Amino acid sequence: MLLKFEPIALEKVWGGNNLKKTYKIDKENIGEIWGISAHESYSNKIINTRFAGKTLRELFIKEKYLFGNLSVQEFPVLFKVIDAADDLSVQVHPQDEYALKHESSHGKDECWYILETHSKNTEIIIGHHAKTKAELTHMIENNQYESLLNRFKIKPKDYFYIPSGKVHAICKNTTLLEVSQSSNVTYRLYDYNRLDKGKLRELHVEKSLDVILVPDTELKRVHDDKYFYFEVFDSKEDKEYKADVYGDYFYCIKGSGEINAEEVKAGDFFMISSETVYQVKGSLKLARVRIKA
Repeated sequence: MLLKFEPIALEKVWGGNNLKKTYKIDKENIGEIWGISAHESYSNKIINTRFAGKTLRELFIKEKYLFGNLSVQEFPVLFKVIDAADDLSVQVHPQDEYALKHESSHGKDECWYILETHSKNTEIIIGHHAKTKAELTHMIENNQYESLLNRFKIKPKDYFYIPSGKVHAICKNTTLLEVSQSSNVTYRLYDYNRLDKGKLRELHVEKSLDVILVPDTELKRVHDDKYFYFEVFDSKEDKEYKADVYGDYFYCIKGSGEINAEEVKAGDFFMISSETVYQVKGSLKLARVRIKA
């Protein structure tokens, strides 16, 4: 069974307008599209099949067979498309052990696939140059972020794995696909003294220092399959595919066509239920995730 999801658009202080046309949105400053989520904050509705109108969270609780009877309490992954017209905060996500203790949540490993860059000089921040925790603390306390943070240029189709504890920031002029553990815990380390509705946004410096990896110079361009598998591929029309025992989860990057008689086009989020056989008609570039139990 192929289940399509209704995207959820979120306005952000740093959000842009590049997603308005794809998702037919009237609002301004759309920073995030949550596409496959069963998180308690936002859970996507099903828009086809007999389950239309139900949320993914409801389905995961009540229709476990669709997910191969995956034996975890919470649906484990989260898909977002992020559009940054301005720089996001410099941030870090906690590891599982720390997040469970302090936030009653899982931690957050994530990965990024760059969809578009809207400038020739688009950058991204991943990692830092401090050699010790003492040096890291000193540089943060003295606002030495320009010399602390690792910046480099990016282009479409670049891929990065961001483990929990790694300092990072998406920078302006970037549109990307983010797939992560299903967690909404983010610690802001630095936010450029930016105002949101006349107030400085909350920072979490102490908690950030607790979880930041030191040293942290490694740049991961290969996927780490600790929690889930991720791949991008061009579908082949004559090939027969079979969903994983826990289902296959997709974002359509480019193209249009049909999968098992369901229309699929660029920007769509969908899943194919446990061990379903499926075939593609048309030309599609797909990001596919499979859950590691």
